[in-house]
Amino acid sequence: MEANTCFVALEKKEKLVKWYGWIVILFICMTPLVIVLLPKLMINVNRIHSLLKNSIVPETAVLEGQVTHYCWNRVNDGGLVSIEGEMTVTSKENKTVQCLYKKYVGPNWQQIPDFLPSHQLYLTGSFQDDGVFQIASARNLSTQQMYTTKPVVSVY
Repeated sequence: MEANTCFVALEKKEKLVKWYGWIVILFICMTPLVIVLLPKLMINVNRIHSLLKNSIVPETAVLEGQVTHYCWNRVNDGGLVSIEGEMTVTSKENKTVQCLYKKYVGPNWQQIPDFLPSHQLYLTGSFQDDGVFQIASARNLSTQQMYTTKPVVSVY
């Protein structure tokens, strides 16, 4: 009996506010600039935090099939980088399903999933109202590589 192993890259979350950022924030708090700059900073931090929190896809459905088409992009959205992808997967029942992949990453971790046409995939995620499958995790059965869409960046 052969053991089915799956390799998952350990992804350490990167912080957007570094240690020297806290020094700048403390300096702002000690000056009259706090009245102008701190509310803008807090609104931006809240926007990024809610964006990261809402990007987690629930795992309510499973899809297994073969990649027929794919397209990957790196998108910079106001200082927050995301890896976005669209794939067309032909399931075992010969149904063509459009799949979306979106993962927020830090500046040092921008790995693009290694999917090629004819690769077999095991996908978990959820179907949207328009029939598009939103990917939460993807396992490439050809290479046993695992990818998730959980963000690997945090505000602080």
